Amino acid sequence: MEEMAVFKSFLRSLLRQLVELQKAIKNREFEKADKLIGELIEDTQKGIED
Repeated sequence: MEEMAVFKSFLRSLLRQLVELQKAIKNREFEKADKLIGELIEDTQKGIED
């Protein structure tokens, strides 16, 4: 059951990041979008290593 809670927490964080990424792209804030993508990649790599 604990694994499900951890996974849901990951999904909530991912959703927040994707919403921010979408806003940055819509507002043509490409440097911010690039930074957010970098953070997504880093967070994913950390999640795989855990």
